[in-house]
Amino acid sequence: MTSKRPGLASARFFSLILTFCPGLLHAAPLGFKGVDIGSPLAQIASNPRHECRPVNTPIGDTVCGLRPRETETIAGASVVSLYYFYDAGRLNGIQITLAEKDFQKVVDALGVKYGAGTLAAAPIRNPNGATFEQRIWTWQRGEESLRAERYSGRLDRSILRITDDSAARRVQQRRAVKDPSKDL
Repeated sequence: MTSKRPGLASARFFSLILTFCPGLLHAAPLGFKGVDIGSPLAQIASNPRHECRPVNTPIGDTVCGLRPRETETIAGASVVSLYYFYDAGRLNGIQITLAEKDFQKVVDALGVKYGAGTLAAAPIRNPNGATFEQRIWTWQRGEESLRAERYSGRLDRSILRITDDSAARRVQQRRAVKDPSKDL
């Protein structure tokens, strides 16, 4: 069947694609304010608001964070802490801590940017035996994921982790390769 109106066939094709691949509308790369997973260390290291230092973590060799007097926001909420984790000069992870009272507002904004996430809920107990509902939202983009946890170690803190899920494996493999001349 041929359409007499130009573009109608392609519009139908596009509609069909979106029906079977809804994630295409929300294919924004995972990151924070233009700093996406895989971006170069120089993007943050050259910014005077951040300081970087060498580390030896499972996902990297450098961590950068906001300097003590610097502030940041996410979806209008104040950020408590912000860290970027790099390995071999490439961003492998971002960790953002915020107040729990801002959690739902931030999750709603993430849903607008990245589309519907996956929700997992489970009860958790504090040391006094009180029960709370832990909510964890997850967005997946191939080997990258964004995980938003309502409670993070404390009932008044929430955490967002944006990660290259294969980073730990790559770092571990690279570190396992040893110089045979040093194994004598």
